[in-house]
Amino acid sequence: MTVDIVATIETLLIGLVTGVLSGAFGVGGGIFCTPVVRLLLNVSPHVAVGTTMALIIPTSIVGAVNYIKQKQIDIRLAKLLAPPAVVGTILGATATHYVQPVILMILFAIFAGIAGLDLALGIGEGLTRRKKELGETTEYEVAPVVPAHVAIGIGFWAGFLAGFFGVGGGFILVPCLLYTFHISVKAAFGTSLLVIAAVSIPGTLTHATQGHMDFHLALSMIAGAVPGAWLGSLLSLRLKDSILRRGFGVVMLLMSVMLAIKELGII
Repeated sequence: MTVDIVATIETLLIGLVTGVLSGAFGVGGGIFCTPVVRLLLNVSPHVAVGTTMALIIPTSIVGAVNYIKQKQIDIRLAKLLAPPAVVGTILGATATHYVQPVILMILFAIFAGIAGLDLALGIGEGLTRRKKELGETTEYEVAPVVPAHVAIGIGFWAGFLAGFFGVGGGFILVPCLLYTFHISVKAAFGTSLLVIAAVSIPGTLTHATQGHMDFHLALSMIAGAVPGAWLGSLLSLRLKDSILRRGFGVVMLLMSVMLAIKELGII
């Protein structure tokens, strides 16, 4: 009984922290939750991916609500990104089944590490700032008109990676929204969460049909994640953009390193 209580508290806390990070950084939370579930609960890679996808449903919806209330979402851009992202998510979730577990986690660590390093060190931000100084671009609350094929391509690949890795796709969408469409950090987070909410349900259903789901674990984490996502999105709307950007990057980078160490058996 004691072990069950401890395990329940542990999963609730994982859900809570995942929710806070989801709401604060405009992601579904999978970028944090997938490696943590794998590292701390030692579930199989495929179940870690599928179960985390279920957690993304409530965290993305709850987090997006606060951004909508504050009008920090580019609805037009979200409508362009969401349909191809849904298609990509279903294909990505299906592809997961055919990849070796260790390879799946190593690929996850590499993608998360690259995106985390970029945001933590401000590499893309520096390039964007340089373009501003040269008068080549500026930052918008709502993205200017862009070619539809660009948004469709970004949406599809963000969705594919979301389904493949069991994440919301925010770790791809947020940098793309910042550096391709040049919208503000908060608008990027809000728009990302709205698109993630659209892809999370089909992604979860696809993983469930392949047996990549621990429903008890998912429900326990969701109980902690919903209030966490609400608090995180409120926190995000009150913090400086630079703090959010670098904080998001550091979290991603740390998780990717820890996951790679475990999967490679370094320690």
